[in-house]
Amino acid sequence: MPNLRTRVKMAAMGFNVGDPVVYPAQGGGYIREIAEREVMGERNTYYVIELLRKPGTIMVPVEKAERLGLRPPLAGADRDALVRALGEARDLASGWPARQREIGRALSESDPLELARMLASLHRRHQLRPLSGTEHQQYRELVGILSEELALAESGDLQTAEAYLIEQLNALADEA
Repeated sequence: MPNLRTRVKMAAMGFNVGDPVVYPAQGGGYIREIAEREVMGERNTYYVIELLRKPGTIMVPVEKAERLGLRPPLAGADRDALVRALGEARDLASGWPARQREIGRALSESDPLELARMLASLHRRHQLRPLSGTEHQQYRELVGILSEELALAESGDLQTAEAYLIEQLNALADEA
């Protein structure tokens, strides 16, 4: 089976209307249409994506989709790896600024497995002491991103995916 990066490349070659996709900069959703638009005097073809968590649509140029990271949601073994990664919490930096950099870097890199590990780390930290306001926002953002990933992978809804994600986190925390 090709690795995630290879599958992202393969998938970005062509999506169809109705396909679930993940766009790291904005989140996940479904391709509502493939449309030609003129932007700044240049005519291009765009994937018009209706987002799951945020209202509205975004347009991603078809020819730049691969470079921008547009990809299908994780499925099969990759989805299972994401759930396993929830059990791979690691120690975060003890200092608040360093911890924020770690979490921010994971969010900007958009690697779903690293996001799952970071969420597990924050969840474990939350079990021990209250999260700061910023950490709580980051926790919610991570839950949202990974819930979208699972909802799109399972053709399910966001609330069910979020409940499953939290259930997995709690079960793994109980085992630790």
